[in-house]
Amino acid sequence: MSARKLVLLAAVVLGVAGGALVHSLGSTAAPSLALPELHGQMSWAPGARPAPPLAALRRLRGRTAILALVQPGCPGCAQLRAELASVIRRLPRSDRPGLVVARGTPTPVVYLLDRRGDERTGYLFPFAPAFLEGDLAVLATERLP
Repeated sequence: MSARKLVLLAAVVLGVAGGALVHSLGSTAAPSLALPELHGQMSWAPGARPAPPLAALRRLRGRTAILALVQPGCPGCAQLRAELASVIRRLPRSDRPGLVVARGTPTPVVYLLDRRGDERTGYLFPFAPAFLEGDLAVLATERLP
């Protein structure tokens, strides 16, 4: 083997070994980024945001619930109703939430409430129905304190 090839090979080996050494000495485990438990555009910790004092919501305490705030005749309301009905139907019967529809803002907003009656996550419409379904499943299986 020629001297030039030998020097090049030695440089490559030393470079790789040096890079591995620097990496092992200088690297600290980066904190893993955990996905949020709930996927709405806004989320709150248990107990942080009580639901509005609506009689229909008080009757649902002990169950998960959906609170949909809409304006009568809003654009997209028919689609919102269809998507909410579809999500509710896909959940196991024991996990199906109660549904309360109330007058709200021009852009429909959907809040998911836990069994304690606290708002936990909210969605602006349109939303991904799979996220809504997943969040309802999470809330249905949450343990009460």
